[in-house]
Amino acid sequence: MVKMGVIAYDNCYLSSLSGPMDAFQVANAYSCRQLGPSGTQFSWNTVSITGEPVKTSGGISIATDMSIANADVFDLIYLPAFPYQGALAMDKMAEELRPLLDWLVVQWKRGATLVTICTGGFLMAETGLLDGREATTTWWLEKQFHKRYPNVKLNSRAMITEQDRLMCAGAMTSYQNMAVHLIERYATADLAIQCAKAMLIDTSVSAQSPYQNLLMDEASGDPVVAKAQYWLQNHAKENIDQAELAQKMGVSQRTLIRRFKAELDLTPLNYLQNIRIETAKQLLENTTLPLIEVTEHVGYTDISSFSRLFKQRTGLTPAAYRQRFKAKEA
Repeated sequence: MVKMGVIAYDNCYLSSLSGPMDAFQVANAYSCRQLGPSGTQFSWNTVSITGEPVKTSGGISIATDMSIANADVFDLIYLPAFPYQGALAMDKMAEELRPLLDWLVVQWKRGATLVTICTGGFLMAETGLLDGREATTTWWLEKQFHKRYPNVKLNSRAMITEQDRLMCAGAMTSYQNMAVHLIERYATADLAIQCAKAMLIDTSVSAQSPYQNLLMDEASGDPVVAKAQYWLQNHAKENIDQAELAQKMGVSQRTLIRRFKAELDLTPLNYLQNIRIETAKQLLENTTLPLIEVTEHVGYTDISSFSRLFKQRTGLTPAAYRQRFKAKEA
């Protein structure tokens, strides 16, 4: 039997805390139905720093089974997510949870596998254990994570990463994907499939990239870059040359590229491509335009080249993206 410690702390998301336990309860029910009472695969206890109840971000109080000082030895330790409120709030939270973070390091060194999802990745990174290792987090906090933890090999496109008994999953509801992954890992693939079907978990989703907004948080404080962004957004369908764009902005091409990279970690051409991809997403979601017309509308003439770029950035072909995200008619 796999023994799990589920960490509870003030201001964590309730669904992130309880969701995996629900999935393991379903797994145990199916396993016991097949194998009898001895078929239980997972057990868990809730753990907090002091053993006292904690209040989740939604204001619901949760009782816990034990403190970190009195905790058992666990095979898995699961760390839920929380509402990210900026760098200063993260500093304060890391300081308040330092006893817990230090305890996690000790447990990992003793052989436990540490598991987290979404913003819980920030807390796992605070332990220092992710330095030099691959990890993921919620896609919309990619830049904040990379800035705070530059030594972590962040892969925000991934739904789940795993290295050296450190497992991370992507945005909010990825606890479902993580739970199925753990059931498969520690029980059987057949049991994981049964649970996924029972809980309506789409196991075909293996990446966050289809959900990412490629233009999120891209406003620049650099006046030249901001001016170029505005110009590109209003001329995205045109055939744009970087040298010509630089001339319009009153700087050299080399300077424009350097300033774009410094501000957005993108070249002007990459930024233009992202504008076009996001425009295409909207058309695929909200219209029935044929792909050739979508392609032309966003400034491309070669449907094959556009489709390759679209799949490279989103992980899906345009047709697959439309099938998954097309708005339902009222």
